[in-house]
Amino acid sequence: MHKITLFLSSLVCLAAFACTQPKAQVAETTEAAATVTESSETMAQRNLRHVVLFKFKDDAPEAEVDKLHAAFNALPAAIPEIVDFEWGINDSPENFHQDFTHCYLVTFASTEDRDSVYTPHPQHQAFVQSLQPWLEKVFVVDYWAYAPEEVQ
Repeated sequence: MHKITLFLSSLVCLAAFACTQPKAQVAETTEAAATVTESSETMAQRNLRHVVLFKFKDDAPEAEVDKLHAAFNALPAAIPEIVDFEWGINDSPENFHQDFTHCYLVTFASTEDRDSVYTPHPQHQAFVQSLQPWLEKVFVVDYWAYAPEEVQ
């Protein structure tokens, strides 16, 4: 609703100024209205990022960690609401990693996709349970991604 109101307001302003301003000023106003519309579209395209970091127990066998990693990597094929998925092993030269080794970034289009589909999904729940014997700690943070040009 907010996007529609913003778009209509931009059009009304554009029409009003077009009737009263010289052509050069009309072009500037048109450009500004397009920027407002693009910003609204960009906001609608934001994604929800779900960042998960694992520190496995020191005695976790490498084969078990590999199985867990494969199980996490299988979730996007089982849950279509996962828009994007990537992962990596810590490679930071800074000593701020707190022994977390595996990092996963799971992307959703909406809070509902994360909360109502992904979180309770049987395959996700089975994965979470399979972690328990081998996981020492986990860190999870979720955020809505902003484009660099978006101003808060």
